[in-house]
Amino acid sequence: MKRILLVLAMVLVLLSASMVASDGVYPDKVVIGTFQALTGPVAPIGVSMKKGIDAYFNWVNNNGGIYGRKIELIGADDQFNPSKTVVEVKRMVEQDKVFSIVGGLGTPGVLAVMDYLNSGGVPFVYQGSGSSILAIPPKEYVFTVQPNYITEGAIAAKYLMETVKAKRVGIIYRADDAGKEALSNFSAWLKDNGYPNALVQSLAVDPTKVVFDNEILKLIDAKVDALYMVMWTPQSPSFLKQAADYEFKATMVGSYANPDITLIQLAGEASEGFQALAWVSADAEAPGFLKYVEIYQETFPGEIPNAYAAAGFIAAEVFAEGLRRAGEEPTREKLVKALETMSGWAGLIAPEITYRPFDLDDTYCRTGVQQMYIMVVKDQLWTTLHDWISLAD
Repeated sequence: MKRILLVLAMVLVLLSASMVASDGVYPDKVVIGTFQALTGPVAPIGVSMKKGIDAYFNWVNNNGGIYGRKIELIGADDQFNPSKTVVEVKRMVEQDKVFSIVGGLGTPGVLAVMDYLNSGGVPFVYQGSGSSILAIPPKEYVFTVQPNYITEGAIAAKYLMETVKAKRVGIIYRADDAGKEALSNFSAWLKDNGYPNALVQSLAVDPTKVVFDNEILKLIDAKVDALYMVMWTPQSPSFLKQAADYEFKATMVGSYANPDITLIQLAGEASEGFQALAWVSADAEAPGFLKYVEIYQETFPGEIPNAYAAAGFIAAEVFAEGLRRAGEEPTREKLVKALETMSGWAGLIAPEITYRPFDLDDTYCRTGVQQMYIMVVKDQLWTTLHDWISLAD
């Protein structure tokens, strides 16, 4: 009888351990996954974003973890290829049994795995994408942070018309879901706010294109005086250098993936005066920013984190805050409920974020940041040019 009881006890222990391990929560750690392009053309963004995530979680772990559990991060290189994203994310969920996916990079990849994660009840916290599809309509397990292209496209149009006082505007955008959404909302704001004829040139470009002679000549021919650029490295610095060669003088404002030292390094003097939308708090004298740099340099001594590292840092910080609020015995459902309690929460460099209980009729219950500001390259440094812009203003 004792032997039977002992066997039953062992079976119960094994079953209990299996149940705990099945969602990535162990007595001493929580296992989560992430994906970025760590090789290929988009690697400068992906590598930096991963560094930001690593830095924050290393700091958490070095300070005792969360309720004594360390955060173990499994990273995947999807090379900005959505087919590879699907394979890697399924591996992490089904084989590695991760608790959550945190900080996936790139619109193609995050959209490719969004429904899989949501239907499987796997929390997906922070996506390196501005696609509104992630949050509208809301998905119970998908929490966005970055502004979406509904917000950015409209704010870009508002800024160019009301602050820059542009007369003839153009847009050049990547011919992908993100670019098309930015175009739609940029042009919609112009039409809805009394500028139906302001958009005189709209140019879609292949996401791999780096030679822009034809596009620049079309913009010059259309007498464009302000341009919204929905591109990023390596396209943006290539465009700026070629625009300088053609002496294209329009005010150029890039999407929020642009305000990074890498663009200045690649474009050189051609970047001077280039403007970009931004959403990460970047006051170098603010206590939160100084603490952020200190935490980052504990893992990467002497290195100044760039904008993409900041994105990764924020992704990790949002997840960790949710995990703390989920309590000493976290589950995926508890994490979701915990994130929903974040109302007006701000991190060291993240502006205010508010989530609400999941409700299909609440369009913005999973939407992140909804305001942006403008930066400019001045004397080969990114500098704040214009304060926060909200569509509600």
